[in-house]
Amino acid sequence: MGVRGLLFFIVMASVQSLSITPPVHAQDARAEGRDGASDYDQSLNGLVTQSIVRDLASVRSECMAASPVYRLDCIRQGLELTSRRIPYHGDYGPMREALRSGAGSVAPIINAHADGDQDRLEVKPGANPRFKTRRYYVATKADRHDGTRADAFKALDATQSRLLELGKRSPDWNKVYTTVAIAVASLADVLRR
Repeated sequence: MGVRGLLFFIVMASVQSLSITPPVHAQDARAEGRDGASDYDQSLNGLVTQSIVRDLASVRSECMAASPVYRLDCIRQGLELTSRRIPYHGDYGPMREALRSGAGSVAPIINAHADGDQDRLEVKPGANPRFKTRRYYVATKADRHDGTRADAFKALDATQSRLLELGKRSPDWNKVYTTVAIAVASLADVLRR
């Protein structure tokens, strides 16, 4: 038996040992601590929080540059895009769901007041350095602007209230979730201008 024969034997033995070993599932492979937290959980930290706040500030800047009839859809898409970048495991999961829910509550307002006579506003890829995808904003009717804004304020206030309610879990949560709630409030300020 030469060197090739020996290597063939080693490879075959390795393959057989792999096929005998039972598969390990991701859930079983997670190391869980006493409190039930897993390796996938993301605890609160300043870097992730600042990234979320910067995302919302970038959305605010982009929406301020758009015409007032496109701003509400800009805010909706900004909340959705920001929520997608938030970790969904651990301490940031409820924040992600609150922002996604906020975007979802703005969508029916846009649908009810959409202006089909206006073209959609195209945002070119790279126009927003934090969200480099191409997006299209739907216009809302200018003659119903006050009613649309009032409904949008209610939806954004509900999102802020949800974040502040979630922040009552602990002092650390309060600090982080209040910071993000303030950033969401700055989005509502876009509609006032």
